[in-house]
Amino acid sequence: MKTFTVWTLTLLVTLFGFVPPSHAETEPARLAGAFWWMSAADAQRSQEAWRTELDQMQALGMDLLIISVAGVPDTPAAGPDSPKAEPLKGFFDEADRRGLRIFINTESMANWWGETDAAPELARAEKYIGNLAALYRAHKSFHGWYVPYELYMFWGRQEELVQTLYREVAKRCKAAVDKPVLISPFFILDQAQKLGSFQWASAEEYEAFWTGVLRQAPVDIVALQDSGEHLSCYTLEERKPFFMAMKAACAATGKTFWANIESGELEVKSSDDYVARFGLKTPVNDPSTGPSWRAVPASKFKEKLQFAGEFTVTAITWGYQEFIRPASKPDAQTVYEAYLALGLSKR
Repeated sequence: MKTFTVWTLTLLVTLFGFVPPSHAETEPARLAGAFWWMSAADAQRSQEAWRTELDQMQALGMDLLIISVAGVPDTPAAGPDSPKAEPLKGFFDEADRRGLRIFINTESMANWWGETDAAPELARAEKYIGNLAALYRAHKSFHGWYVPYELYMFWGRQEELVQTLYREVAKRCKAAVDKPVLISPFFILDQAQKLGSFQWASAEEYEAFWTGVLRQAPVDIVALQDSGEHLSCYTLEERKPFFMAMKAACAATGKTFWANIESGELEVKSSDDYVARFGLKTPVNDPSTGPSWRAVPASKFKEKLQFAGEFTVTAITWGYQEFIRPASKPDAQTVYEAYLALGLSKR
């Protein structure tokens, strides 16, 4: 059976006036979980010390975390009574008690995308994954792996590199502990290249690239980042072609499609406003943009979940830890309460 793609939909619209469901006709995606970077202090927190944080998270309806583990030792078994024997023991014990689902980040070497040979990164990943498996495989909350090669599109040698890394790292995850493997790519809406110098791709090219990557990698879930590179000015309609493209790529390759609905954004009125404030070709993560980052307003986040519901029933979020959780910033309690008022836990 032929795959239903972005371009099939375009043909249906042209020939028969077919219109996809509107925001109002679909249920919003459920906010299932969030990304969380574990600090060295987090690694040593007691089970009791995690309870307030996890209560707050679960009050928003979330039962899933994608975590980066700090300080994984080269030799996992440091002795049963040593705090270094299992970083995050308190966290995992509490996650087990609550029935949470935890995906563990396999991490990456710095600037992995510039490597000419995948072998060093694969050797690092194999050792790291083995240590993670030894430490956490007994925890019932250990639900899956997160492979963190976050990218838009690659060409030529870089395309071959990322195909190798996704395929081989996912295989190593499955061999260590056979759990679901999650990835979270992004897309770029800056076709005019005001935020940097890069090769831009259409939604059609994007779909073809990711279909090829996913077809040869034992990845299970793709959570597409929704922001188009974090600028608050981008509209939902601008994002739709890339959501359609990735949804089609997942359908063609038998992968589960989720949305990564970001709850942090860079507040600007337009791309021209961005250039005026930060300069042409300034990357969004440049330190100069720092003061302009904010929590996505709760009303806008609700609209983003409604949009995501056209493509998937499941959403996760980046930005909760940094901008929403009450302990993150002085004004975060007010932001958190606005999110709480959305009634996300009732979905």
